[in-house]
Amino acid sequence: MEKYIRLLIMKQFDSINFLLKFALVLYSLMLVGTLTSCSEDDDLINPLPPTLELDGRLPMDSNGYYRLELNDSSNQTIHTISGTVGNTLYWDEPMKVEWESNLYWNFDDNIVSVTNCCSYVTDGEVMNVIAPVQTMVGDTLILTGTIREHLVSKTINIVLE
Repeated sequence: MEKYIRLLIMKQFDSINFLLKFALVLYSLMLVGTLTSCSEDDDLINPLPPTLELDGRLPMDSNGYYRLELNDSSNQTIHTISGTVGNTLYWDEPMKVEWESNLYWNFDDNIVSVTNCCSYVTDGEVMNVIAPVQTMVGDTLILTGTIREHLVSKTINIVLE
């Protein structure tokens, strides 16, 4: 009987010893996991990149192309494109939008783009001026605005009539 009681006590110590070892291993894994999974970057808010929406400020056809009637009384037709830049709450820098066009013309042996090269965002708004010429009637102007620092780009198409 004494041997049986001693065996029972040893089993209980083995069970308690096992539970203590298990708890120690579990606690160690949790501690290591907590220490290795956190970094300074995890504590910072990752802001969304800005968005860019362009408005041709012209009538649009069923294909989503804007239509601009060129002025018959002058060589160039001046027109303003507007845009909205969203998600700017966390971006302090003056945000620059660069403009590119597929159409150019020759003026005094210089190649001239029909769009301004760049503009800056003010209160979430951006503007750009285009100036296609009479010889471009029938062409489609492809205008792209890009915020290079954030790899954001938007394109609109304008049929010149």
